[in-house]
Amino acid sequence: MAFGDFGGPVTSLIITCRAADNNGTVAIKKGDALKLVDNYTVTNVLADGDAVFGEALEDCAEAGAALAVRVGGICTFSFTGEGFGPDGFSGVVGSSEAGKVRPGTERNARGLIVRTRNSIKSLEVLL
Repeated sequence: MAFGDFGGPVTSLIITCRAADNNGTVAIKKGDALKLVDNYTVTNVLADGDAVFGEALEDCAEAGAALAVRVGGICTFSFTGEGFGPDGFSGVVGSSEAGKVRPGTERNARGLIVRTRNSIKSLEVLL
């Protein structure tokens, strides 16, 4: 599988998880950052600084429904805050906006930012 502007092999690790019930509401969108809340159970409701588990590969609106999640490989997330570029050591953490991340160097930051598209607020992260 080719990826990015240069192409080349990319390996992804995708697992099936379950959507968590967020007080009767589930609104996971394809591309949302997810956090793990129970055994193979994920949500896109993250607090600022939460560890990111993976990327939703499909929309989901039903609690308990199966959901494909990329937990390894190149993930593309929307981000909040100021523009940021790859620097070789920064990963991402959850932001207070559902399904979005922010660049971070906290201990629980995951991955390495390999591409930033500031004009559309998008980061490509190697998890």
